[in-house]
Amino acid sequence: MNKTKTILIIATLDTKGPEALFVKNLIEERGIRTLVMDSGIMGDTYFNADIPASKVAGAASRTLPELASMKDESKAMAEMAKGAEILVSELFERGEFDGVMALGGTMGTALALKALRKLPIGVPKVLVSTVALSYFVTPQDVSADLIMFQVAADIWGLNRLVKRDLKRAALAAVCATENEEQLSEQVDPLISLTTLGGSYLKYTPAVKERLENEGYEVAVFHSVSMQGAIMERIIEEGKVDGVLDLCPFEVLAELCGGYCCSPGRMEAAAKMGIPQIVAPGGIGIFPWGSLENIPERFRGRLAKAHNEITSAIRASEEEMAETAKVMASKLNRSTGPVIVVIPEKGFFEYDRPGEFFYYPEGRKIFIETMRDNLRPEIEFVSMDQHINDPGFAEKVSNIALHLFKRVHT
Repeated sequence: MNKTKTILIIATLDTKGPEALFVKNLIEERGIRTLVMDSGIMGDTYFNADIPASKVAGAASRTLPELASMKDESKAMAEMAKGAEILVSELFERGEFDGVMALGGTMGTALALKALRKLPIGVPKVLVSTVALSYFVTPQDVSADLIMFQVAADIWGLNRLVKRDLKRAALAAVCATENEEQLSEQVDPLISLTTLGGSYLKYTPAVKERLENEGYEVAVFHSVSMQGAIMERIIEEGKVDGVLDLCPFEVLAELCGGYCCSPGRMEAAAKMGIPQIVAPGGIGIFPWGSLENIPERFRGRLAKAHNEITSAIRASEEEMAETAKVMASKLNRSTGPVIVVIPEKGFFEYDRPGEFFYYPEGRKIFIETMRDNLRPEIEFVSMDQHINDPGFAEKVSNIALHLFKRVHT
């Protein structure tokens, strides 16, 4: 018999009490238990929480009177965030909740983002916020799979607008939690594969099909979004058996100061010791927003709009060399087998003769620097191919099948 699911609700009951109770009742009406955590510090609570604010403060080795004596809400709430992070992790480890829903303004949002960041990928997480879709919440803040609801009106009383948004969010949390199932035990090894959209990199269908035909399960991650960071988390959780990191696009983006939603890439596989095959897909350009918003420091560089919200800017030769050094340094720390595959004739579709981002000089510097900085034991395969040539996909597939089979048999 399946146990009744539980949703943890995180809110400041001194300022968001009526709204938290409204959400609590909505969830319980649909047969889901609730566990309420009070993260408030400013006054009397609207109703009694299952986890009172004093316990949250205590987890951070503080007392509520001590926090109040600070006379600084930001510092006090930062301490409450520490306590909430500790308690949320402990509660989940004990199996006391199956999904989580948080609500708040800037303070509540900051606290929730900190509290939820250590929960595994796949645990339903819903955040109702007054600043969800704003510059205050960056991809680095979110860092994982999180459903965010931007409320139309401030969470300040139960008017028709707030009720509507809270109900939608609560139903989303209920639906996600009651239908969440543990991932079945893997029969086929899981391989992660990184890429960009099909207009830039075209190897994905061929490589994916080849591996799947040989009994591997392939999960594809889009390197210009937050999925690179999510992939790193999944690898750290021990759920990935091998990595085809053919597009470590974010390494260059982070180094250049472009839009990077997944900092710290190419680290989890090295730490976990799983086999990885690496190629420089997309290296040569880094992402930005619209062309109209390119900052002064990038003016004069080659830049091309991808659509109305994203554009690409060409990296300098110095940045290409530095990216190669950074990638080599990360790979040199690997405790598992690593093979680097270099398509010498181009790293993405627009890096061809006659195309906008054709960049043989940058590629040459990258290749030479990568080769010179890798430790000798790492196999370095250089091909007289473009990354989108069929020969590249075939070569990578052959290497992958040999390497992964060798490791997993």
